[in-house]
Order: sequence, then structure tokens, then C-alpha cells
Amino acid sequence: MQRILIAASTLFGRNGFQRTSMADIAREAGIARATLYLRFSEKRAVFEALAAALVDEALKAAEAAWDDAAPLSKNLAETMLAKELMFFRILRNSPHGAEMMDLQAEISPTQAQRLGDGYGALLARRGHEAAEGGADLSTFGGADGFAAFLVKSGSGLKYEMHTEEELREGVVRLSKVAARAAGRN
Repeated sequence: MQRILIAASTLFGRNGFQRTSMADIAREAGIARATLYLRFSEKRAVFEALAAALVDEALKAAEAAWDDAAPLSKNLAETMLAKELMFFRILRNSPHGAEMMDLQAEISPTQAQRLGDGYGALLARRGHEAAEGGADLSTFGGADGFAAFLVKSGSGLKYEMHTEEELREGVVRLSKVAARAAGRN
């Protein structure tokens, strides 16, 4: 299955979704078309599986980025970058990146929702932990508002920045502002 997803990711990035066929995916994966069709009934199902794998990877990376010994601003930046850089690279490193991001919402709204919910819940949990440690999240309306602010702001940066360096700088600034508003560094 991993070979199929890698092949699909490569081809969708190189040729776009519309110009990639199931035969192309099978050939790139080094398997017979019949074998591909045993796993996936159509190209949209391959895309859905690829989206699910990316969501899993993004959520796992965002969770793992937190360091209990680090200051809040650094943890927020690392957590947001762990998620946002993955999708920024898809968006910016392929001539079909914007198409892929649009298709994720169209073809796999369940995965887009799962990413949003999972990431928001992760940041809300971290917000609750920060509040228990003395952070004042009243400016944001509490931990859930803190999480919503970071999710929307971080996602917006991904679309507005043109290079990874700009994205990193923007996320670091956003993290510092959020941590300072919470009375933390």
C-alpha cells in the first residue's frame, strides 16, 4: 500500500490529479493494474487514502513536536511548523499543489475535517496544559479559543508566505505573540 501512495503522491505532484491515471499509478508503483484495482476501485479512492496518510503523518508530527521543557512560544512554533510545513511543501513545491489542496477539501472532506478537528484538539489540549501552568488565555476566550486562533492564523500563513523561510519566520512571530498574550515567553 505504501508503494502505491508514494507513486500516487509523486504523480499527482508532477502531473496533477486530472492527468494521472490508474495505469500511471500502477506503473509508477511497479505493480499490475489489476493489483491496484484490488486495493482501490478508482483514482479518487487512492487520493482519499493518500489524504488519510498525510493527515495521520501531520497529526503525529504535531504531537511529537512538543517539548515539555521548552517555552510556550517555541513549543507553539514547533507544533505549528510540524503540521504546516508538510502542507506548505505540497502547495509550493508542485505546479499542481493548489489543485491538490483544493481536491483534498472536495474529494476527501472527511480527512480535511479530521485534520482540522485533530489539530484543533491537540492545540486546545496544549492550551489547557499551559493554563494549568499559569498561562492566561482569557484574551483568546480560553483554551479552545486559543487553539482556534492558532489553527486559523497558522493555516492562513501557509497560503500567504512564498518560501519556507518566510513561513518559519511568520509562525515564530505568531507563536511569540500568542505566548506573550498568554503571559508566557
